[in-house]
Amino acid sequence: MNAAQHHHDSIIIDGLNASWFLSDSVIERIHRGGTTAVNATIAAWHDPAATLDMIGRMYHQIDRHSEIAQLVRSVDDIHAAKTAGKTGFILRFQDTTPLADKLHLLRVYRALGVRIIQLTYNFENLVGFGCQAPEDRGLTEFGRQVVSEMNRLGILIDLSHCGARTTLEAIDHSEKPVAITHSNAAAQFPHPRNKSDEAIKACAARGGVIGAVSFPAMLTPNLPATLDDYVDTINYLVEVAGIDHVGIGPDLMEEMPAEVVAIVLKGLPVDAVNFMKSIPPVQGFASAADMPNITERLLARGYSAADTQKIMGGNWLRLYAEVWESPSH
Repeated sequence: MNAAQHHHDSIIIDGLNASWFLSDSVIERIHRGGTTAVNATIAAWHDPAATLDMIGRMYHQIDRHSEIAQLVRSVDDIHAAKTAGKTGFILRFQDTTPLADKLHLLRVYRALGVRIIQLTYNFENLVGFGCQAPEDRGLTEFGRQVVSEMNRLGILIDLSHCGARTTLEAIDHSEKPVAITHSNAAAQFPHPRNKSDEAIKACAARGGVIGAVSFPAMLTPNLPATLDDYVDTINYLVEVAGIDHVGIGPDLMEEMPAEVVAIVLKGLPVDAVNFMKSIPPVQGFASAADMPNITERLLARGYSAADTQKIMGGNWLRLYAEVWESPSH
């Protein structure tokens, strides 16, 4: 099988990208990698005013690149992007801080195109607890309201950075499948952000999807990490969750401004911050432009054409359809 042609013909979905999308070259590299749709982080620690500003700036950026980019509000938009040879941008938040304490803002953000929201970043917020919080006491009462309202509106819940208890409680409380867009298995490689097999299985049992993250510090102690290390991670997730519940969620952070990186790493130990800054990217997957290499390696490692398509985008597409297209009122 011609891997390059298979990649070109498939719907490819980047389950999580945290790059600086206001950079023209980032938009161009994502498109060059053949990505049909990307789960694009546009806000995290931002308050409502700053979040609205970022949404507006993202609209402007997509309009400026309308020959290769479009906004995604529905699964039909992803199919349309594929037909047109464009990349669809799915707006998402890495935290619920953009809500402040106002549940009704979820409806506003959905009307503006936001389709995926992670409940917590690394530490505690009004909704629950992140994976770096000293203690995880689970979903708060406001957190349970947020989960229910996201279900009602058809916004996909992401639990990647959530702590262990918050993760399991959110899966249990949600009436719809949830996502773990960018985490790996703690049993394969211990890291605070990697998930227990219990959480991975619980997510899959409810119809959710986990996206394998390519950040080297979450893959292997043997650096530099390689593309085979990344596929090993995908293999393990498939063994635990099943072939219908695994996607890719590389968590690339291309061209992130230094001041933004400082905020991302805020609160982490100094030695951990220095280590993370010094790690070389995955060999063979240093950029979104290298996305075809994953398809090639999955096929080379024995995945069928159909299963490769599931991992590279089909499973995300199914999950998006189930959550976005049937809001409950």
